[in-house]
Amino acid sequence: MTTAQRPVLTGAEVDPLLPRGPNAASSSPAATGDVDAERMSSHTSPTPSAGSYLQQSLLKGWAAPLAQIGLLGSTIATWLLLYEHPAGLFSYHPALQSLAILFFAEGVLLLQPQPSNNSFKRKGLQLHQLFQYSGLVLVLAGASVIIYNKTIHNAEHATTWHARFGFLTLCLILLQILFGAVVVYSPVARMLLGGEATAKRLWKYHRMSGYATMTLLIVTPLLALQSTWVQSNSSTFQCVLIASELSVAGLCIVLSMQKSKLGL
Repeated sequence: MTTAQRPVLTGAEVDPLLPRGPNAASSSPAATGDVDAERMSSHTSPTPSAGSYLQQSLLKGWAAPLAQIGLLGSTIATWLLLYEHPAGLFSYHPALQSLAILFFAEGVLLLQPQPSNNSFKRKGLQLHQLFQYSGLVLVLAGASVIIYNKTIHNAEHATTWHARFGFLTLCLILLQILFGAVVVYSPVARMLLGGEATAKRLWKYHRMSGYATMTLLIVTPLLALQSTWVQSNSSTFQCVLIASELSVAGLCIVLSMQKSKLGL
């Protein structure tokens, strides 16, 4: 059995991420034949397995593999630091947040570039949701740990730039996932936004704010490297290593962005 190949990507984003319904009209000025061709492609191209889709998305080109090295390297380095210097309940905060960053980043990378074929688009949406919802659970758990830990020790909250950026990032994550879920799952909400075509045009803003949120997800742990605990329990080499790996991952994610999908 041969592995299905990802379809050729179009330059313009007609239906952002959302699979075309059987009765949906094209929102582009292209001829009806283009719509028929896309539907024909959806029927003739088999739905890819999760494994084959991830392999083609996360290891394609040079930026995606480098991002994988940076993401996995920074996560492993963080966990090794926590293993060498266990800090009780506090340890769960960086452990969970490092995994959350990994999941959120993978959910972004697997859509770069975004497929235009319906079957691939549907699989991409499913995997994107899986990674993002998993990341949400992890980041909420990590935030809850640090809030509880500070509360039981009567410590002040949000006194550092790391904490402030973390709070801002968490708010953006919640807004991102709420908007994405509303557009995907709620026909009523799409009508309130002005119809399905308008909701899909708004999807580019979901992308823009998503990239901004991803940037904050990289910057926030970089700020954590200046915290008292990290400075007291890590070497300069460990800090530089984690910072370098996070920076490489962030840069590669930015380089993998499709500016055409942002309307720029």
